[in-house]
Amino acid sequence: MFTPVSPTLFHYVHSRMISFPLSTALFDSPSKKSVELPPEIEREIFEVTARSFPGTAVKLAGLSKRTQYWMEWIIYETVALDHPAARTAAFLRTIDARPAEFFSQRIKELYLSYTVTYEEAQRILVVCSNLTHLTCWAQGLPGHRQGWLLPYLGSASTSCLTRLSVKLDMLMVQPSFSDNIFQGLTHLEIVSPPPVNTGMSIDWTALITLPNLKHLIIGNLFSWDHFYLLPVIRGLLNRSPTLEVLAILSKDPQMLEALECEEFVDPKLVVLPRFNWPLDLSTFWNKIYTGQLDVWEPSAQQANKQRLEWSKGIQSSHLL
Repeated sequence: MFTPVSPTLFHYVHSRMISFPLSTALFDSPSKKSVELPPEIEREIFEVTARSFPGTAVKLAGLSKRTQYWMEWIIYETVALDHPAARTAAFLRTIDARPAEFFSQRIKELYLSYTVTYEEAQRILVVCSNLTHLTCWAQGLPGHRQGWLLPYLGSASTSCLTRLSVKLDMLMVQPSFSDNIFQGLTHLEIVSPPPVNTGMSIDWTALITLPNLKHLIIGNLFSWDHFYLLPVIRGLLNRSPTLEVLAILSKDPQMLEALECEEFVDPKLVVLPRFNWPLDLSTFWNKIYTGQLDVWEPSAQQANKQRLEWSKGIQSSHLL
């Protein structure tokens, strides 16, 4: 059932210098003259409605072929695949039924949780070549080759990609932050960084020189595996010219104690207990699915709060 246009939207239309009574367009008899909006204005009204009321895009798409075309740009803009598995299966059927260009043109943000298998991820990634945001936590096969993700992030993909959340071994056998894939990133999440005993050689200092990196998340960290990263964290806080937020995910008491030392007192450093903080897991994924959540926002807000408190503290000390 079509939902009547909201008063907010009616005000928005008026602000565009379009004046017509709400009842005229919807309820007047055929004998009375109706107002026909220009297609671009009509499309804008539908798009504003869909973005203002999450979940309505699918309903609006069912009104006509024209609204279906408009709404599919919004529906497929963000694709988040987690529980239930039926959602992933349905999306794979859609991939089989549509040309690859349909997805490469529309999908900008892709989230593949741990529930997505290695084979499913491959089928999905091959049609998503113009992503701006990729979260890929897909299950790896036992003994799967390291670096399996990199071929799906070729030059065409990385030219658009600005936000990335992955395990480093998905990208390359010996990860290097000097690689082209990292140069355009403004936001990077390093998921489950390699433990100290893996023997994986990583030049962490190259993180400092990334030209556009503003927001970095690293986690989950454990004292027995990741104490070696403490100098890396300190170096990033001291020397990165672009970094605005460095979020560490950890609930390990010894790691938390280490990060509370004076040398780590910095408003850019945010310590959170889990990636979905402060939401429960189902709410977190549902808000991503409906486009209501920017996953980087909670840590950014916390850093801003700390920055304000830091500034007030400095001002107070000057008054003493």
